[in-house]
Amino acid sequence: MSERFARHDLVPGWRQDRLGSTTAVIVGVGALGNEVARTLAMAGIGHLVLCDPDVVAESNLSRTVLFRARDIGRNKVDAAAEALADLAPAVKVRTVAAPHLNGLGLAGLRDADLVVSCLDSMAARIALTARCNAVRTRLVDAGTHPWGGQVTYVAPGGACLACGLTDRERAVVDDPWSCDEPVADVAAGASAPISALLGAWQTTVALRVLFGLRLAGNTLRVESTGVVEPVTRSQDPECPLHEWLDPDDVEPLGEVETAGDVVKRLAPEEEAFTWTSLPGGTTLVRTADPSAQLVDLGVAGDEILPVARRGERTVTRYLELGRLR
Repeated sequence: MSERFARHDLVPGWRQDRLGSTTAVIVGVGALGNEVARTLAMAGIGHLVLCDPDVVAESNLSRTVLFRARDIGRNKVDAAAEALADLAPAVKVRTVAAPHLNGLGLAGLRDADLVVSCLDSMAARIALTARCNAVRTRLVDAGTHPWGGQVTYVAPGGACLACGLTDRERAVVDDPWSCDEPVADVAAGASAPISALLGAWQTTVALRVLFGLRLAGNTLRVESTGVVEPVTRSQDPECPLHEWLDPDDVEPLGEVETAGDVVKRLAPEEEAFTWTSLPGGTTLVRTADPSAQLVDLGVAGDEILPVARRGERTVTRYLELGRLR
């Protein structure tokens, strides 16, 4: 073990070798995401994928450890990656300056060892939960309120963030980058101590999951009064977020660049769909300009697209796009 991590070897259950070969996807690089990225990098994680469409604002500087005043106006993921390169140069960082629905494909989520949700929108958190459930990827989600917050571990096949919610609650639209009709971004109270507190708990849960260590419950309610309450939640059989993609139904396409490249792989009676609306308002790949780059259409290079017979809604197979190098 490197001298840098020698003290980790004294921690019961710590697996530095496992951590060094781990890939974690961090979605949301605001206050929580800063804390999680920093602590995972300092702990010696091998690979980080940072996803966030936003740029650094002055209001971020009171709650984020990786941003500086000179970063105002820069993409959050780029500023964070630069800071991490100085803090933990051995960590390999990939940046995605896009909403997770457009920048992180299902194949990329599937291949990650863990996804860490640091989003500040319930709509976006629910959408990410559904996508992780679809490919059986472990997810650690966290959210804050002014004096505390909650950390939830979503194991493949286990209770998820939306279990127990009503249909109306699951359909909440509070995300300015949602594929649904955008609404005004309403600021909520937040501070550096609470972000650091929840970020530390979220990272600790993530590490215990990666090391295969026991958790007291799949949800932790954390209050700044000193109360930390573990809760075990059960999967709701009525929750619609537990549909998953059968790997046997997924066909790799290899590296493709344009909508036309996808259409060429379809039978005449087939339609391929995107998960979010294309610029023309439809989700049918055939309706896009054949020469249009998939990335310009908001389709991630490692996405998995559903395919159905024309005029029918039952998915018959899935096409896995290959990530362009």
